[in-house]
Amino acid sequence: MIGLVLGTLPFIKTYKENFKVQKLIQEQKKIQFETKEKICKEDNSDYKKFLSLGFPKTAIEKFNICMKEK
Repeated sequence: MIGLVLGTLPFIKTYKENFKVQKLIQEQKKIQFETKEKICKEDNSDYKKFLSLGFPKTAIEKFNICMKEK
């Protein structure tokens, strides 16, 4: 029984480390997405220009293009 527990310790440690890394990667992707979104919706963007002119569909298209580019 003790051998089983001792044998699984390295696996558990590796699993925890991989989990932390995956969580950090997800957080980083979320921050990058939010940054891209902020840039694409800033005052000088095509999105804001078309939205203020009353073309919401075109504004959404421009936003989607901007998000894909960056």
